[in-house]
Order: sequence, then C-alpha cells, then structure tokens
Amino acid sequence: MQLSKKTSLVLFVSLIISVFACILPVCLRYAAAADKVAVIGVDVLNVRSGPGTSNGIISRVGLNERLPVLDKSGDWYQVRLATGEAGWVAGWLLDIETVPTVQQPASTEPATPQDSGKSLVRRMALINSEVVNVRSGPGTSNGIISRVGLNEDLPVLNQSGDWYRVQISTGEVGWVAGSLVSIRTVPVKPPDPPSEQGETEISRGSGGRNGEQPSDGVLSLEVDELEDKTRTVVKAGTPFDYSSFTLDEPERLVFDLEGVSIGNLANSTEVGSKSVHQVRAGYSQRDPDITRLVFDLEDGVQYTASQSEDRKILTVETYIPKIKGSYEGRVIAIDPGHGGSEPGTIGSRGTKEKDMNLDVAKKAAGILEAQGARVLMTRTGDWDVGLYERTDKANKDKADIFVSIHFNAHPDRSKRGTSTYIYSNYEEPGEAARTRESNKLAQCVQSELLKALGLKDVGIREANFVVLRTAGMPAILVEVAFLSNTAEEKLIATGDFRNKAAEAIVNGIGLYFSGN
Repeated sequence: MQLSKKTSLVLFVSLIISVFACILPVCLRYAAAADKVAVIGVDVLNVRSGPGTSNGIISRVGLNERLPVLDKSGDWYQVRLATGEAGWVAGWLLDIETVPTVQQPASTEPATPQDSGKSLVRRMALINSEVVNVRSGPGTSNGIISRVGLNEDLPVLNQSGDWYRVQISTGEVGWVAGSLVSIRTVPVKPPDPPSEQGETEISRGSGGRNGEQPSDGVLSLEVDELEDKTRTVVKAGTPFDYSSFTLDEPERLVFDLEGVSIGNLANSTEVGSKSVHQVRAGYSQRDPDITRLVFDLEDGVQYTASQSEDRKILTVETYIPKIKGSYEGRVIAIDPGHGGSEPGTIGSRGTKEKDMNLDVAKKAAGILEAQGARVLMTRTGDWDVGLYERTDKANKDKADIFVSIHFNAHPDRSKRGTSTYIYSNYEEPGEAARTRESNKLAQCVQSELLKALGLKDVGIREANFVVLRTAGMPAILVEVAFLSNTAEEKLIATGDFRNKAAEAIVNGIGLYFSGN
C-alpha cells in the first residue's frame, strides 16, 4: 500500500518523538550535574549506620578526606566511604563542596546492609616488603613521615590511584605504594551505640547526671602558664594508665587515658600560651573507657609527662626549648653497650647490637662535640670493657651526665618500641636528687626518640643496671628499638635510622641542659 508523502512525514515525526520520550530519562540521568562532596574537618570523625548519635559506629574517617554525598537528613549527611560502604556523618564537623561531574546511573542495590546482623567489611593493607616508606601524600615526591615493616597489617582509609592512605600503629596517617602491599577485606561488626551527647573528632561522653561526677571519671583539667612552660594537670577519681603520641600538620600531642571516663570535662579548653592553643577532650573508646586529650601545639614544642605514685594525676608540661649554647662546656659520657667478645643481641638477619650501639654513639659524640661539649666515650672500637670500668671513667672525669646506648631484645618477637631506663633510689638524700635528675634526662631523651623514630612508646622504666647504679651523676640507659623484632631490625640496619636516633639523643640531652 502506498502512503502519501504527508502521511509518511507524520509517521516519521511520531516515531522520533516516541524514541526521544524513551531515552530522555536515561539522558537526564547521565547529564552534567552538580554533585556534593563532604570534606572532613576534624582529626577523626565517626561514621554511623544512621543519622544521629544513637546509631552505631561503622567506621572512622580522618582530616581532609573527601567523600561523595549520597543523601541528607537534618544536619547529617550520608557519604560513600573508600571501602564502598555508606554511612552517616555529622554535618557540623565537615565542609560541603559542590563539584561539577557526570552523574552515573543510580544503583538499585541498598547502600548499606539492611540486615542489622550482617557484618560490614574493612580493607586492610598487609605490608609485603621489608621496609616501606609512609609518605605525607600519594606519590614519591611527598616526604617520608614514617616507615613500616614486613607483615604489618594497616587499616586502609582511602585510595588515590595506586597509593593507599593507611593508619600506622602510632596513630599517624600516611600513604603507601600499592605495589608494596596486599589489600584484603576483613569483616567488621559495628560496635554497640555509645551513650553520647554529640559528635566530635573523638566521641563525646555524657558525664554524670544532674552534675554528679562518676567515681571513675576525670575530675578536673587545670592549665597554668609558667614563665617558660605550660603545665596541664589532669586528675581522676581512679588510677589510670596512659600512652602518648604526636601528630603533625598541624602539630598535636595526644594522650590516651586508659580506664577512666571523660566525666564532665569540656570539649575544649582554650589555653593560648606560647606552646599550646587549646586542649580538647573526648572518648577514644568505650568499654573499656579510654579518654583522649589532644593538645593543639605551636611549632617546635617539646613536652614532658609524669604521673603521681597513685596513678590518679597526670602532669604534662609543654615548652619551646632554648637549646642554643646549652652544650658548651658540658662533659658528657657516652657508653656504647657491649663490645668485643660480648656482642649483645643478635637479630635474625645477623645484626649485632654491639656494632649498632657503637655507630649511634659515635654519631651522637660527633654532634655533641660540634656543639662545644666534651665527650667521654667508654669505647671507640670493638673491644671488651667491664661494666664498672664504664662508670669509673665518667666518675673520675666528673661527667655531667652518663648515657648508655643499647638495642633491646625479647623472646616474644612481636615486642617493639623505644624505652629509657633509670636507677631509682629515693631512700638516700644524695641518690634521691640524682634519681630525680636522671628521670628528667630520661623524659627529654625518650620524647625526642619517639618524635624522631615514630616507634611505640614502651616508657621510662627502672632497673638495677650496674652502669646506672654506679654512676655518680644523672644516668640513663636507652633501648632505641628491638633487634629481636624483624621489622625493627630492618630499620636499625639502615644508616638513616641510626642517624635519626643519634640526633634525637643529642636533642634530648640539649633539652635537659636547657631546662637546668
């Protein structure tokens, strides 16, 4: 049947309109749109299963992470995490940016498991190289902020190309090359919802009811500005343990108080001193309680921390050191442990402690002498030196301080970190004064080693070592790292690590002298 030209044209136009009507919704879904991105504005932010603090924590994200926004409910935003899962974050702790992008087809699958009994997953980066640099950004052009070793397992926070943003054991966050890690997923069960009043970078607790202070809570936080120092005193109603670490960009000092709730502490305490902007408080963990204090610091600030005998009071002093000229004319005894027929610890790779001790000691001695100090080395080569001989020379030449350098060992090869030992004797008047000075010296050196090396803080400990007991001046024995730990042995074997250790010991000595 022949159709007229007019009829054919009408049919053709009708067909075009029908096709356009079908494809228009699809085209619109792919059309250019303005998507929203949430930029995290605090150090650590809880990601929850729903909009509100009554919902469980499913993950945590860090400062400046950028997450696509999926939805909004009141002051809460639903975001997509690097793992693919979705969760809700508090809107007042982030910035929302609008970015032009191409909108993708909406998924018909639910963003998060709807069954409350279903486990979530988290990506982990397993280090598969002997030593891996952790950098400040994704790429080798960024600076090295730390190093991790073989078989360390680190949570993945984000990804950029072939680089992964991870959190290391010190609490620092950095980037590792994807070619040096194996990525795997592990199930994570969301924790029970804590009782909270609001979201901060560290979950905030409610304290007592009607002003009543819980017996295990932090009772007070008092800050005093002294001539050259800022002293912060934290008092609790029960004994507690603590650990500390530092973060940079910006400079922060973090204390985790284990075994105490936050009580009625304010979210933040303004300080405005030469060394501290403010002190922030919140929960790091619930059940068991860990209260976290974050000191926002000026650049170049040092700190010392001490605890009362009943472990209910923590005193933190922050200050900007005045090191220049503090070495001039000082007599410093440096003792490289072991030597000769006594190798000390031998690592699984054959690294001998006596060699590492001597290398760090020589490096430290060179720096000290360049600063105007007179250095007494108990040995300058690989030979035997008796324990009593080491302190006899220091006592005879009236050294101002005695520093013995060692690397640690333990049958449990998972043990790691840095520690400093002193001999404690408060019963005799003369020894009591020397004990106090030894402790000050230990605090200074330990804090510098932790900052420079980024290893676990094993703490300042007491021991009846001969070289500490027989020295007639303030004396410490430094255990820089564990040679028995495979990952740390690999670090110790590098000259860069030993250079950092030597410089840190010298800086700690300078801080001690400047304080006196």
